[in-house]
Amino acid sequence: QSEGHAIFVGTMSSGKSTLIRRFKNAEKDDELQPTTALDYSFARTVDKGKTGTKDVAHFWELGGGTSLPDLLDVPLNENNLKSTVLVIVADLSKPNEVMACVQFWLRKLEKRMQALEQICKKEPKLAKLFDMLRERSIKRFGEGGEKHKDMQGPLSHMFKVHAVSVVIVANKYDEFAQKAPELKRVMSRTLRFVAHINGASLVYTSQNEKQLISNFRQVVSQYLFKGQQVRRDLKVVDHLKPLMVPAGSDLILDIGTPPMESVDDNKPSDPLQYWLQYFERCFGPIQSLVADEGPAFILDPKGQYKEASVDKALTCKEEDLNMYREMQEKEREEQANETKPLPARKLNKAPSIKSKPKASAASQE
Repeated sequence: QSEGHAIFVGTMSSGKSTLIRRFKNAEKDDELQPTTALDYSFARTVDKGKTGTKDVAHFWELGGGTSLPDLLDVPLNENNLKSTVLVIVADLSKPNEVMACVQFWLRKLEKRMQALEQICKKEPKLAKLFDMLRERSIKRFGEGGEKHKDMQGPLSHMFKVHAVSVVIVANKYDEFAQKAPELKRVMSRTLRFVAHINGASLVYTSQNEKQLISNFRQVVSQYLFKGQQVRRDLKVVDHLKPLMVPAGSDLILDIGTPPMESVDDNKPSDPLQYWLQYFERCFGPIQSLVADEGPAFILDPKGQYKEASVDKALTCKEEDLNMYREMQEKEREEQANETKPLPARKLNKAPSIKSKPKASAASQE
């Protein structure tokens, strides 16, 4: 029996729950509730051969968009690094947010990997784990056990092949399909470039199209179950079609470069910035997402679980909390004022008193 872990992250309402449901059961179409924090589920596959071995896939979903990114530390730990894939779900119905979402979670992954590497180095049994996983990722990204061609070229310094596998899913393609061909080209090539230099697979999908869901399942399954590798010759890179680009199947030469007139006069030295500038020209500024950004998620969005006594107690607690915050703010302001040095007083010079000359004795008489 083998076990795999798939961690789904992305922006709010990008379709993470729907994709997990489609992965487990392509025909099921129940109404879903928004994920509030960290959700867990699993699925089993049975080998139809003689062994009847059952493979188990564990699914973790981080809800709330970027409001709770540190919850990634729970499912992504030193115990399951060998069998984990991070699935970043971006929303193509909001094209101006796609790159912000992808870059945010790639940065968060890199930060988590750095922390886990330090943890592993302190454990004798795990000391060599990261080196082993990086080597495995590099071999997977390449072909025939060799380094990828682009990792041996002049842009090799740009590549960040992580210890865990990464899949970038551009969801809701049906809402993006009617965009102008040039916008499709910019979106596809920017995503291809970002996915390629991060050793990630890239796939477009939509819950309303069975073939795209099938593509998504194939790409993710290869990291969860043994013997389900996606053939590289099945890749789709035509920007007028929904993409499917397995990790390592792309080339920087094939992705190309954006038109030079789309780049600012102060040309960036990083090729990634060329594509990001071109992306901004077409879709607007890329907003840099940070933790705790965006509106807080609602625990009971449809008001199905109302209880008058609980709601009243919650309101009182919220009022107490607001009063406490106001008092704390006032105390900070008072302390700041007390510590401020008094302004130096300007001393007015005393008027000089000129002594009158003494009258002579003759004049006094």
